[in-house]
Amino acid sequence: MACFLPAFLLCALIPGRRQRTYFIWGSVPLINNKYFSEAIRQAGHLSMTLMAGHYAINARSDFDRYFEDFAPRFLPQALRVALGGCIAFMFALRRAAVMHMSFNGFTLGSTMFWRLEGALFRLAGAKIVILPFGSDFYMYSRLLDTSLQHGLLASYPGKALEEGRVERGVRYWSRRADALVSGMMVDGIGRWDVTLNQFFCIDTDAWVGKTQYSDHDGKNGPVRILHTPNHRGFKGTEFLVDAAERLKQEGLQLELVLLEGVPNSQVKQAMAEVDVLAEQFIATGYAISGIEGMASGLPVMANLEHPAYTRVFRRFGFLDECPIFSTTPETVLANLRTLVTNPQLRRALGEAGRQFAEKYHSYEMARYLFGSIYDKILHGKDVDLINLFHPLKSDYNRRTPRVSHPLVENQLPPNWRPDGAESAR
Repeated sequence: MACFLPAFLLCALIPGRRQRTYFIWGSVPLINNKYFSEAIRQAGHLSMTLMAGHYAINARSDFDRYFEDFAPRFLPQALRVALGGCIAFMFALRRAAVMHMSFNGFTLGSTMFWRLEGALFRLAGAKIVILPFGSDFYMYSRLLDTSLQHGLLASYPGKALEEGRVERGVRYWSRRADALVSGMMVDGIGRWDVTLNQFFCIDTDAWVGKTQYSDHDGKNGPVRILHTPNHRGFKGTEFLVDAAERLKQEGLQLELVLLEGVPNSQVKQAMAEVDVLAEQFIATGYAISGIEGMASGLPVMANLEHPAYTRVFRRFGFLDECPIFSTTPETVLANLRTLVTNPQLRRALGEAGRQFAEKYHSYEMARYLFGSIYDKILHGKDVDLINLFHPLKSDYNRRTPRVSHPLVENQLPPNWRPDGAESAR
């Protein structure tokens, strides 16, 4: 890429006649970029995903264009990607109204020209929204939770050797972004512009919530638990497997369904056929899988324990409306037993999860989030982004009723009884 870039930059910075109309998402092929782009496109924007490649768990058709699409087909693949990346960068410089990307940057992050990317976009007139995803952000030595550090070292040990590069990107884009939305990824960062615990969205209309729930309680029939780890060490899979085996030894009937590295379509089908989604137990938070589980009407187990990551989002965001049953390696046995033996609780959490996904992780929410950001950075409106989802100040939060469920700070209260599982909080 480096050998082509200077000439393309000269061409790209020559003023053109075309208007800046594109809202571009790239270049790491994460499925949430597809969802963001679709949501913004439905709002009437000319939105495009522009990726360096794609992962095996997703379809090539999930994204609109790839770097190689900008280069002649007769060239060798590696050359197509390199040359296409330069042309794609030129396209973005000339046509983008807003660039949405991670701390990796767009195309220059891995080149000797990385320091120029922010300045070039600013010179060209494009606005920048930074949306981290994980490996572009985590500096292992700065993590607040050493168990999270262990999980990352167990699953992504090589990334520990790249901390200098990651820090470089975080420092660079934290200073230059027009907006930065980080969710619970707060370790070692000095800025975020919107306070919300998770900014991912999905097409909730494409996920059907359960209408009928199993009455199995582990004695009158088996309960099926789904777990879909990409990397077991990061998710804490071994603790779930151990808990499931111990409950079987107690005489409870349950089936643990493990799906790893399979297409999203297969995961979607499995969610329609199980009773519980066990997402993650090491990292504090929830991700796309947990959102998909809630949209499917499943009770979801995930770690929401560490107050350094959660308290700010309870006070100033919508985390307390979230019906995820907070679960750690220490509580997975007890919590799994509770869900297996209480079908009414599974239903209460599952129905609340569907409401929560529709309210806070739908295309409607994405349009509100990014529309508010665009109003501020493109149109200069006085938008209070930091309090956009404040439980006492947010117009969006109050548009629909508060999501009701039996949990208090994502735990069952001490006086909870099965016959009151469906009562409002």
